[in-house]
Amino acid sequence: MTIERAARGAALLLAATVLLAELPAAASPAATVHDIVYRGARAIDPETGLDAVRDIAVDGARIAAVSEVQLEGRRVIDARGLVAAPGFIDIHSHATTREAAGYQAKDGVTTRLELEIGAWPVSSWYEAKRGRELLNYGTSVSHTALRYFIQKGEGTAGLAALRDPMEKFGAKEADEPLSGAAAERLSVLLEQGVREGAIGIGSGTQYAPGITRREMLDVTAVAARTATCLFTHIRYGSLVEPDSTFEAVQESIGNAAVTGACVHVAHINSMAMRDAPFMAALMRDARARGVDITTETYPWGGSVDAVRSHFFDPGWERRWGVGVGDLQSRRTGKRLTQAEFDALRGGSEDDGVIMHMNSEATIAGLLREPAMLVASDGGRIEGPNGHPRSAGSFARLLGHYVRETRTLGLADALRRVTLLPAQRLEGFVPAMKRKGRLQPGMDADVVLFDPRTVGTRATYGDAARYSDGFRYVMVNGVLVVDGGRLVKDVSPGRPVFSRSRP
Repeated sequence: MTIERAARGAALLLAATVLLAELPAAASPAATVHDIVYRGARAIDPETGLDAVRDIAVDGARIAAVSEVQLEGRRVIDARGLVAAPGFIDIHSHATTREAAGYQAKDGVTTRLELEIGAWPVSSWYEAKRGRELLNYGTSVSHTALRYFIQKGEGTAGLAALRDPMEKFGAKEADEPLSGAAAERLSVLLEQGVREGAIGIGSGTQYAPGITRREMLDVTAVAARTATCLFTHIRYGSLVEPDSTFEAVQESIGNAAVTGACVHVAHINSMAMRDAPFMAALMRDARARGVDITTETYPWGGSVDAVRSHFFDPGWERRWGVGVGDLQSRRTGKRLTQAEFDALRGGSEDDGVIMHMNSEATIAGLLREPAMLVASDGGRIEGPNGHPRSAGSFARLLGHYVRETRTLGLADALRRVTLLPAQRLEGFVPAMKRKGRLQPGMDADVVLFDPRTVGTRATYGDAARYSDGFRYVMVNGVLVVDGGRLVKDVSPGRPVFSRSRP
């Protein structure tokens, strides 16, 4: 019996071996033909810590593989000598035009979000962009615009006046506090905006002096109730008390602590000037005690402001720590004289100025903060005398602050513009769980750049220049920069919503 069982077992083994030999071989990863393969790139993934030469495969809108094994594709791009990283997420962008999107794509951006100021109505904002955008896009619901809309009676005239919320900062309504009924209505409409998919609440607080501290606390509480985040241009920008940046940062920390809300302070560099590193440390200490507050910087020393705004009310030199000679005309590109400043201040036209307020040491100190995000605060491309941040913020980070001054290492710099913004938002923005990473299954938002040449060509007085070094930029699996050139007639950008949208 034992011999017979052994014989039958041997026969079954032989039959199985023959059957397996006749079956087609299973496809190996190397045998799969992908849509696009980047061959031999230096792949950097901030989440896993990967920094090694890899082939990267893309199928459709997702990353299919990041492999040590050579992969095959219908198109194979020689990426030797290039760095491959997740596409950059700009969480502070007012750049809404197609032209500006092209400049940002050439700067490595694949997702641009209008979070500081936001929009209203939210659903209309998203609908107007559907199928037309080069980059991924999203917005917060605008506190500042909504209060203006309510003050105008919520009618057609109010809606027509909201084409650009930033245009309303000088309106007389911005100086007026809301009544009790209007404040209640504000909370209702803010929650409606979040339900329509807004990525939290945006508040240009400094631009509307009528916003009381109670109103700001109530708005922060809406962010807590909706489990989203408040993005705020804080109440004051000043080195001196009263009405100082210190007080405004304390207000934001206090509101976050009292309500339990997520709060993000926009561009601390242009609000706190030489005190910005101290303010960043203050927020770091608050986080260590459980307060959910973060901030960002853009990697430039100048900001943009309107001369006729209250920013330049008497005493502005002490508040901002600058003088007339630190103001650069956005019309001529030249530094202002006192006579020119006085003429602008008292005139009817105001193109604004670039205020050179921050030193290299201040920006470097901010970038050394481990949790500091980097954004652009960019807007429309306004010719040579616009602000260069609209065209070259991320290339400046990589070229100047990584390669030239070595303020940051390359992987750390990439983390500030990929993984950190994704993680800041992913708790209430589902799409962010698939962005900011260079891993299989993630969205195919990918940038490849030459670390030896990446850098900004845009500068003060010559601001409308494309960045150097970005060879390939991909949005949802579609190349928008191919071989260093913008690709025409593609619109792969997709909307980015909060989880509240049905």
